[in-house]
Amino acid sequence: MDINHLFESFAHAITFWVVFPVLISLGIFLSIKLKFPQLTKISYGFRSILKDDGKGQGNITHFEAIATVLAGNLGTGNISGMAVALGTGGPGALIWMWVMAFFGAILQYSGCLLGGFYRKQNDQGEFLGGPMYYIEKGMKKKSLAILFSVFSLLTAFSCGNFVQVNSLSLPLQEIGWNPFLISLIVAAAVGYVIIGGGHRVALIASKVVPFMATLYLLVAFLILGYNLDKVLPAFSLLFRSAFDFSSIFGGAMGFGMARALSTGFERGIFATDAGTGIAPILQANAKAKSPVMEGIIAMVAPFIVLIICTLTGLVLIVTGAFEVPGLKSTLMCTYAFEKGVGHEMGAYVVVISLILFAYTTILAWAFCGEKAVEYLFDRKKISFFRWLYVGLIPIGVFAKVDLVWHLADITMAGMLLTNLSALAYLSPLIIRESEKYFGSKEFLEIDHLDETEQETA
Repeated sequence: MDINHLFESFAHAITFWVVFPVLISLGIFLSIKLKFPQLTKISYGFRSILKDDGKGQGNITHFEAIATVLAGNLGTGNISGMAVALGTGGPGALIWMWVMAFFGAILQYSGCLLGGFYRKQNDQGEFLGGPMYYIEKGMKKKSLAILFSVFSLLTAFSCGNFVQVNSLSLPLQEIGWNPFLISLIVAAAVGYVIIGGGHRVALIASKVVPFMATLYLLVAFLILGYNLDKVLPAFSLLFRSAFDFSSIFGGAMGFGMARALSTGFERGIFATDAGTGIAPILQANAKAKSPVMEGIIAMVAPFIVLIICTLTGLVLIVTGAFEVPGLKSTLMCTYAFEKGVGHEMGAYVVVISLILFAYTTILAWAFCGEKAVEYLFDRKKISFFRWLYVGLIPIGVFAKVDLVWHLADITMAGMLLTNLSALAYLSPLIIRESEKYFGSKEFLEIDHLDETEQETA
């Protein structure tokens, strides 16, 4: 058994037997207890971002905070990750991504609520938050907080660095770029920004994320419009592939359903980062009036990511790209967009979007890695981490595609399971603070309820 197959088998086993049941169980429990805020409060989250008055303790606005979270989410997982999902788990993997994102949103909410509740300020005036702090302060488990921070560091290198660089380098190598030159350019661009610190990451994310998302969505909608007659059959294929109950108890198709489920959850976790604990770290410095507000705003990100993932998956299906032998990762996406647009410009849109997606994701994960280093050691070690993070970028360019993805899945599963243990333990606090805020005057006013509706509520 080669190393790649070993990592793949281990990653799928963790997802299917551990991550899936734990995430679903906790997601259902919190959804019921909190009365499904991912449905009833999501519009409030969007309005809070749009009507941010800039008040509250923190150094970045809600828009900059959510843009930074999306910078971490909207990476290669939304483009290359969908090709990996369909290539490994089949079209049904996308349905399980929806399930994961729906219940992942409540975990995102819970984590950011706790992050705001237990955040602290360092001597630089920055607010620090995330699972390491609410595990230490809320659970009183310093060793578990250290373990989460170690997993965060490993994931920053595997998911935030190697996978992103690997995916953006593939199409550039395809058109003749030298791999070493690619690694130097990416390293220089990343090194320039992370020396500027966390606020520069938020500033760049708030400028780049809206542009790159709009560009990508417009072209994806254009392709689906050209292939409108294939969209409904594509949805039918998704559901047939995801729920093949006729042979769930055995046989090749039963295995296929299990693979679709595990792959869908792996790619869903990778694309949305929901439940992993990255969002509470990235949003800790936002100008928050209430920890619950930060939780509600955090739910916006998984739904935006899910829309982009769904459009990518549909484009891969309606163009037939997922059935073309030999196409993997980014190359499948460039083929699909070029065929869908009917011109090589389609492929360039993917390349440009992917570069921007990957670049902001690399920056966001570098920020998370810094916060893990600050927790484990002190701020003096952050400089060393930055140089190491930039110096290891060439590994992503030359590494095997499948290997870096499986490595990222394993390290991210470690973050997820550690964080979920904290969310489960602190769920009484999450429920109590949520109920208190949802009945408060502040919430009712922002939610545009008149006096009569307030009395009824």
